[in-house]
Formats: sequence, C-alpha cells, structure tokens
Amino acid sequence: MPDSLSFFTQRFFRSYLIGQNNYGKNTLTSYRDTFKLLLRYLKAHAAKKKQISLTSVDKDCVLSFLDWLQSERHNTATTRNIRLAHMKSFYSFVRESAPEFANHCEGIMKIPFTKIVTRPPAYLTESEVGHLLDAVDTETREGVRHLAMLTLLYDSGCRVQELIDLKVSDIRFGPGRRIFAHGKGDKYREIAILPETETLLRKYIEIYKPGSCDLLFINHSGNQLTRQGVRYILKKYAKTVRLNTPRELDGAVYPHLLRHSKATHLVNHGINIYNVRDFLGHVSVKTTEIYLTGNPEVTRKAIEQVSSKTVPDSIDFYTPDEKQGLEEFLDTII
Repeated sequence: MPDSLSFFTQRFFRSYLIGQNNYGKNTLTSYRDTFKLLLRYLKAHAAKKKQISLTSVDKDCVLSFLDWLQSERHNTATTRNIRLAHMKSFYSFVRESAPEFANHCEGIMKIPFTKIVTRPPAYLTESEVGHLLDAVDTETREGVRHLAMLTLLYDSGCRVQELIDLKVSDIRFGPGRRIFAHGKGDKYREIAILPETETLLRKYIEIYKPGSCDLLFINHSGNQLTRQGVRYILKKYAKTVRLNTPRELDGAVYPHLLRHSKATHLVNHGINIYNVRDFLGHVSVKTTEIYLTGNPEVTRKAIEQVSSKTVPDSIDFYTPDEKQGLEEFLDTII
C-alpha cells in the first residue's frame, strides 16, 4: 500500500466521510479546510517534495501545525481543537484501513485537546428579539420576506443552513402546523411553529408565489440564499434597533444567536430539557444541557421551588438572647 498522504486523504473523504457517514456539505467543508491548511503549512515549513508521505506528517509535525494555526493564523483554542479532531479522525481511519501504520497513527491520536473554559452561549432576551423583529418594515414587499425569514429562524430554532435549504413543500399549514427541517447527518425533523409564523409565511408565499417544489427563500438573483446573506439581513435590522433603542443589542448579532436565544427562552419557561433537545435536533442531551448550566436564573428558580417546599415560612430559629449572642460572635470574627 502506498505511503502517500494524498492517497489516504482521498480515500478518507470518499470512502469514510462521504461513503460511510454521508456527512453534509458544511461538515465536509470544515474537513476540507483542515487539510488545505495542513498542505499550506507543509509547503511553507516542512515538505519540499511534490508528493508528501503519510509518515512525514508525524506527531511533532501535527503539533507544529496546530501551533502555527494559533500563532500565525490567530485561530482560537476551539478552532484548534476542531482541526485536531479532524486529524484524529483521519488517522483513526488510516489505522483501521492500514494497520502497518498503527504506531504512527497512535502518536497523533494521543495528542491532547487544548483545555477550554466553557461559557454559556450568548443569547438575546425576549425583549431584544421583539425589538429586532419590530424593526422590519412590513409595508414593503421585501420587509414581508425578511420578517417571515427571521421570525421562522427564531420560532423554529433552525440552523441557518436548515432555513436556506427549506422548500415550500417542507411546510405543513393548518392544524398541526410545522416545518420539516433537513438537519445534520442528512436527517429530517419536524418542528412545530406558531400560528403567527404560519400567517407570515402564508402572506410571504402569496406575495412571492414560489412553487411547491421551489426553495422557500431565495436571493434577489433567484439563487439559493447563503448563510452570509441571512447574516447580512439580520445585521441590517440589528443596526436599526441600535439606532432607535441604544440600550438594546449590545453584542454581535448573527443567525445562530437566534437559535441560542430560542433554546434559552424555552428553558427559562420550564420546558423539559429532553423536549428542548428534540426541538433543536441534538443527538445527545449533554449538548443541550449547556442551556441549563449556563443560566443562573433557572438555577435560582429551581432552588427557590425546592426551598419553598421544605423550609417553613414562619419559624423563628433563634430566641432574642441567642440572636444577640450570635451577633456578638459574628462581630468578633473580623
């Protein structure tokens, strides 16, 4: 079997990522970018030959590549870990398909991930979402389109790629109103939508008249919307909100922020975390739990609810003499 990085990389993409796992476009793009960056690094720092061998990319080489991503390209620790995860996945594939390289692969697969301080996801308050949607002028044709798009993005908690992939036939109007979103892993999930969202979508379809099998939202050129296009629309109205209501929307506003916001609002209103998981299309509830652990308001409410059931309201724990003695004791501490 040839010792060629190109040979194994092509097999990895065609046989494993596409053939076995059927990864979506965005995931494949992320893997592709990792290997393009690796080749750029090798050409600049290591490889002088036209054909790069698999074994020339060893543990030390990968570590230097990861350091280069952070120092030269200013990648965050999160991005560095994503690139490393791609490399580990690749060398796991190589180890399974070519056991003679097992020792070489093990060295790379043992590289530890960079520790990251986990922060709760940013989100907009319900008031901020309201201001954002109110900023759209629905007296215009374009305004109806934008409001339908942004309202659906928030109400459904869709990923932006799921939104731009939606077809008119993916919407079910009437009783049981819902959309069928084509999500990660080539899976569809049903998402219930509010009557107000249904009304907006009906109005939008009536004005723009897309066919049943057509994409629901397209750009001015008649082509599929891009993620950058949706981001541009969202930023446009965020700017309007900041001009009219300066205290709102302090941070950056981007499409995925609406998904985080919807999830946070559901948790704040006491929706079961497993229902939120299914709503968002997460494979594991551990992914969804960040909306619980990162929200002190939910914790506070839970503590108060438990305390109200166990602690009587009107017990005087100390007699006047005991209370005076406790206060004198506390005064002696500092």
